[in-house]
Amino acid sequence: MPAGRHDKRATIQTKTTATNAGGNEVPTWSTAASRWVSLQDTTGREFQRAQAVDATLDAVIILRVPYDALGVEDRIVIGTRTFWVKAIVGRDDRDPRRGQIVHAKEVLA
Repeated sequence: MPAGRHDKRATIQTKTTATNAGGNEVPTWSTAASRWVSLQDTTGREFQRAQAVDATLDAVIILRVPYDALGVEDRIVIGTRTFWVKAIVGRDDRDPRRGQIVHAKEVLA
């Protein structure tokens, strides 16, 4: 993917927990950072589970400016799409224009 194709704005969100009125902990998401990214869908698949079809899509997301605190518990939102971080491959120090490479999974409802 060419280095100049970071044409999508993404929001990096981190998971926190809050207590609801019933005293139960529920996950909440807070915005940690915004970055310009490039997005490449790599594979998609569907599987059936308990009479419901779940579809997933694997993608590679390249952050133009690295976010060093990114972890596998985080998610990346691009427009109306939400991707769960699966792996952070790192950076290509020989070519810093490539940015930070992230493998992610989108679950389609």
